[in-house]
Amino acid sequence: MIVRSQWRILFLILILFRPLTVFGGADQGGGVDERGRRYFTDLTLVTHEGREVRFYSDLLKDKLVVINFFYTQCPTAQISLITLFKLQKMVGNQLGETVHFLSLSVDPERDTLKAVQEYASRFNPRPGWMFLTGKSDHLRAINLRLGNRNPAPEAHL
Repeated sequence: MIVRSQWRILFLILILFRPLTVFGGADQGGGVDERGRRYFTDLTLVTHEGREVRFYSDLLKDKLVVINFFYTQCPTAQISLITLFKLQKMVGNQLGETVHFLSLSVDPERDTLKAVQEYASRFNPRPGWMFLTGKSDHLRAINLRLGNRNPAPEAHL
């Protein structure tokens, strides 16, 4: 278990280490950017605020992100969400500037916009932390790209 001081160190490292794309180096002539868009997809999702966004172009490109998975029917408080709730205070006004939090639904059939809005309100997300839902096929494709291959919401990472 990571203690509070370790989280601070982790975030200081992440904030000081200017984010490069996962494909290495700065984009030169659109090559790296295009590979990122193809790999992560640019499928549309909907934020808990009801705004439609493209996954790569709007949420990942040139950003440092922390991603977790959720489903609104979870019977217990998810540790990753509680941790992000605490971390948003520690990150302060860097949230939405230097670092972004993305919480992705693993159960889009039940995680409607209204359900996600109600669920997100429990964590009081500040600008820079988005709870995301959308079309089932879009979320499944994105979850797979991020390594979440569990078919049942209860088995999410």
